[in-house]
Amino acid sequence: MRLRHVIISLVVWGVVLGTAYLTTTIRIDRAKSKIRGAGIETIQELSKLVSLPLLDSNAQTIHAMLVYAAKKADIVHASVLDHQNEMVTLTGAEQVMPAKNPPADSGEHVSVWEGELPDHKKIFSFASDVIYSGTKIGRIHIALSAKEPLRIRNQFIIVAVSSFLVLLLLIVAIRYFPGICAIPASLTNIYRRDHGSDVALENSLIKCPLCGTQKPFSREVFKRSNFGRLLIIKASSNRSGAGGDADLKGVRLSDLAKVDDLSWFKGRILLRCAEIIKKLAA
Repeated sequence: MRLRHVIISLVVWGVVLGTAYLTTTIRIDRAKSKIRGAGIETIQELSKLVSLPLLDSNAQTIHAMLVYAAKKADIVHASVLDHQNEMVTLTGAEQVMPAKNPPADSGEHVSVWEGELPDHKKIFSFASDVIYSGTKIGRIHIALSAKEPLRIRNQFIIVAVSSFLVLLLLIVAIRYFPGICAIPASLTNIYRRDHGSDVALENSLIKCPLCGTQKPFSREVFKRSNFGRLLIIKASSNRSGAGGDADLKGVRLSDLAKVDDLSWFKGRILLRCAEIIKKLAA
């Protein structure tokens, strides 16, 4: 393989990889948007449900609500604080705590930010005030797993590294082991030979590779003692057998080269015979 071919292969690989990267980026953004939407919807629903139990300081009921919500959604942490920012109850990963200065609201009165657990698992955190009769009585915080965007990113990395290694091995194999290129053709020929004997030859028809005439398959089809006397072009009034007769009018195969007007016909026959020999020798 020449250097030009290597460069072309790398350029093609780079273009394909760049397209895959853009597609992966779009998929990651969509996955993150889906998580944000689900988190905002979940925390808004929970803030309404826990408002009355929080007003009554019913930590047991609040905890049951958080546990139930965690089973329905991919929540790794949920906690509720009272109006004095004291922890009322929590469920899931205890290492996740609400941020003291969360980011600005997302427009839905919910703060959203990305983070990670101590074991480096990515999460999306959501925080919202708990309101009762227009008064803030506490704050709720949940964290959702961000494993889907991470899975998409890891898939791209695996595909990129694997495709580069395969391309590198292919270049090395073609460069230093040129005989490998002939293996697919050899396997194809072996397959054709193995499946060529599946035909029931006794009841088959054979087609002449030159004229396309079909006849019953036998050893006598192409057996002829003198092909030179074969009338390859006959008069239109001749209705005799396929073998022809030496006394009939026409152009014999041995005389074809002597007729200048049929030089193109001779060339066609030679080219067709060469194609047949090439296919049979493959």
